[in-house]
Amino acid sequence: MQEKIILKKGKRQRLELTIVDLNLLAFLERQRLLTLQQFYQAAKNLFDLKITEYAFKNRVRKFEEYHLIRGNQYSVGFEGERFKYLCIGSKAVDLLIEYELLDSSYNKDKIYKFNQKKNLMHFLTTQQAVINLLTSLDTEIISGPNTNEIKYFILYDVTTFSYSPATYPYTEWIRKEKNLYQQNSGAYHANVAKYMTGTGNNSSTQLYGSTMTIVKPDWIIEINGKKESKNAIINIELDMGTEPIETLAQKVFKYALLAEKNRDKLHIMNIVVADNSFSNRSTLSNGIGRSKNIVNQFNKDFAVLKRIRESGLKVIVRPLKLNVKAVREELIKY
Repeated sequence: MQEKIILKKGKRQRLELTIVDLNLLAFLERQRLLTLQQFYQAAKNLFDLKITEYAFKNRVRKFEEYHLIRGNQYSVGFEGERFKYLCIGSKAVDLLIEYELLDSSYNKDKIYKFNQKKNLMHFLTTQQAVINLLTSLDTEIISGPNTNEIKYFILYDVTTFSYSPATYPYTEWIRKEKNLYQQNSGAYHANVAKYMTGTGNNSSTQLYGSTMTIVKPDWIIEINGKKESKNAIINIELDMGTEPIETLAQKVFKYALLAEKNRDKLHIMNIVVADNSFSNRSTLSNGIGRSKNIVNQFNKDFAVLKRIRESGLKVIVRPLKLNVKAVREELIKY
C-alpha cells in the first residue's frame, strides 16, 4: 500500500495516516473497547510508536475529529474512577476494509454497540489483563526449565493472537436429551462429554441435537508453539471479587471439558483478580487475599482437583498486577 494516506476535511484541514496507524486502528477494532491509557500502552509496546503520551492524546483527538475513533468519558463521583475510553469509528472501518485489514462482509453497524457494555469496568479491567500480557510478553523467547529448546517465540499478530470470545467460540454438538439442563453440574458435564461427536460418523442412527457453548471466557489469547510445543490458549476469566467462588469452581469443569476435548493444545484457565493496579483512583484492594481464597477453596474440592488433573487443564489464579509473571512461569513449566 502507499506509504501515507491523506484524509481531507474542508479546504485546509488534512490528516496523514501511515500503515502503523491503520494497524493500530485494526487493533482497537479487535479489542472492541480500550481506555486511552491502554491504547497508548499498546501503541508504544506492540506497534513501536515513538510518541509521548501527551502527543498521543492529541493524535487521538485528531482521529476523533475524522471519525476514525469514538471517545467517551467515564467518571464516578468527584474522587472515583475517571478516564477516557475509545472504540473504532465508522471512517476507520471503511479504511480497514479498503486496505484489506477487515473483510468486506464486515458488519459495520456492530461497532455502535462496542461502547455500550453492561459492565464497563469489568470489560475494561479484562482488557487491562489482555494488554498487560500482550505488551509484557511481546518479543520474549520462552524455553523449557532445563533446556535451551525454544517453546514459544512471542510476537503479536505473528505467533500471538488476541480474540474476543465472539470470534473464537468454544462450541460442540450435543444430542438433545430430556431434562439435560436440570441435572447437577457433574452429571451435566458427563452428559456433554458423552454426546460430543467427531467427524466421520457413519452411523445410520439419526441423532437430534444442537450446538452448545461449552464455556465463554472473558477474552482469549493464543500463542503458537515451536516444534513439539502445543499452542497455548490463555482463557481469561476476570474476577471483580463479587462472584461466588463456587461459580468459578463450576467453570473449572467447563474448562476441563474443553481441555479434554482439545488435548492438542495447552488450555490455561487464567483467573485474573481485579486489583488497585487498574488505576490510582481505584477502590479495589491488592487482590492477594481474594486470590488465596479462590486457590484454597479449589484445593479443598477433591472433584475440582481430580478434573483438573484428568483433563490436563492448567489453572492460574493471580491479582492483575502479578498475573503476567504467573503466566510466563506456566508457559516455561509446560
